[in-house]
Amino acid sequence: MDRALASRYLAAVLMVCAGGCATDFDQRLEETERLRLDAAARGYEWIGTEGLLEQARERAAGGDTRAALALVEQARFQAEAALQQAERESEAWKRRVVK
Repeated sequence: MDRALASRYLAAVLMVCAGGCATDFDQRLEETERLRLDAAARGYEWIGTEGLLEQARERAAGGDTRAALALVEQARFQAEAALQQAERESEAWKRRVVK
């Protein structure tokens, strides 16, 4: 299974598993994970994003929800920036081609 297909599969599983009783943290984490997977599927995932999400899960499991949410927000910023980078690069290469 290629990476893009695996990423889409994981995103679908996360959506199904989220169910109807997710907390605010869980919802933000799920949304950020989807953004990260989208960036990864495009080949633009930033190196630290997944680690931030893992740290957020650990903090949440330890009961430190405030720190966990802060980590999720950092990861979300990185995921959104990666997607913006992917979008810019989807057009920028055309300017670099010798005509």
